[in-house]
Amino acid sequence: MAPRSRPRWRRADQIGFAITNIVKNNPKELTIHFGGPRGKQIRQNYMAMTFETVAADGTIKSERIFKDIDENTSSYTYRAPTGLLSATQFTQPALTLMEKASFVDMQSKGLVPRDSTFAGHSLGEYAALAALADVMPIESLVSVVFYRGLTMQVAVERDATGRSNYSMCAVNPSRISKTFNEEALRFVVSSVAEETGWLLEIVNYNIANQQYVCAGDLRALDTLAGVTNFLKMEKIDIDAMKEQFTMEEVKKHLKEIIDNAAKKTEAKPQPLELERGYATIPLKGIDVPFHSTFLRSGVKPFRSFLLKKINKTTIDPAKLVGKYIPNVTARPFALTKEYFEDVYRLTSSPKIGNVLANWDKYQGDGSAAAAAGLTNGVNGDGHENGVNGVNGVNGVNGAEHGVEA
Repeated sequence: MAPRSRPRWRRADQIGFAITNIVKNNPKELTIHFGGPRGKQIRQNYMAMTFETVAADGTIKSERIFKDIDENTSSYTYRAPTGLLSATQFTQPALTLMEKASFVDMQSKGLVPRDSTFAGHSLGEYAALAALADVMPIESLVSVVFYRGLTMQVAVERDATGRSNYSMCAVNPSRISKTFNEEALRFVVSSVAEETGWLLEIVNYNIANQQYVCAGDLRALDTLAGVTNFLKMEKIDIDAMKEQFTMEEVKKHLKEIIDNAAKKTEAKPQPLELERGYATIPLKGIDVPFHSTFLRSGVKPFRSFLLKKINKTTIDPAKLVGKYIPNVTARPFALTKEYFEDVYRLTSSPKIGNVLANWDKYQGDGSAAAAAGLTNGVNGDGHENGVNGVNGVNGVNGAEHGVEA
């Protein structure tokens, strides 16, 4: 670790657990004790953390993340069967701090040009903003990504061992056939989801016709692999079928393929282990359907938490304007009405709507407008297939790497 990076790791350890311990040792259990004034404050912080769930009737319910913690709780234990470093609430702070530390190390060696344009995908957007624009201190940064990870971790149901029924996989349509393209992949994915009733979505559009990422139910992902394997082996051309048959006939034939693949999936031993297919690669270690609409209900509480951590007095618009490229817009940040109108068009954010409605007021306060833009740039609501502003409009961003996604 570079000397200039060490203080940042130490400061990041002041959040109830030592992230350095998790990175170095990857324990399967970690107990947080709530003794003393600092412990009581940590307990209060845990008790205040909430997330939202959508019931079967469509109603939204706010729930506490740590339901078992109350004023009399003396400790709390985290557990993960494969080690806490693979649990997203710990993975996210570890990755973010590593990115921040790496930037500081490069900067100390003169490797970062002045006035660099910057962007980051998903979790990397937080690291980029913290590293190049200093939008929040390291302690706040760690709190934000820790809470972000927590809301995602608790969004899915888990069994007694901590396993969930969700994951992600990379898909390369060109491995199926020369004619199997993005349109064909969209058709197959939506058909699998519709036919089975299981969650399955394309959440990252990385390289046209070559690299996509799907998130969803393990059964749906396994069925997708089975369907694409069958299309490959039988040399079935979706485009040719659409030319020869009616759409209803094409859907009927694809339905038969999906039904057979789904039956094979359901006959497999449980818990289901995804296997690599001709065109699909499981993203090992991921057990949350990142970037999918499944997580959309988490946007509102996360935005509220994020707003508390971004102080407009610490934001320097000069470090953002013309340099920061948000995932949501895929073009350099600007403090212009036209730019904010574009963000509002993409996100329907009430915060951005308020800024536009009071534009003359905000025009004289660049930091306030920048803060509003930031919380929606990295936390945009309502855009297609996105949550926390990580996927823009149908994924204009780069590939999602690692175990965070």
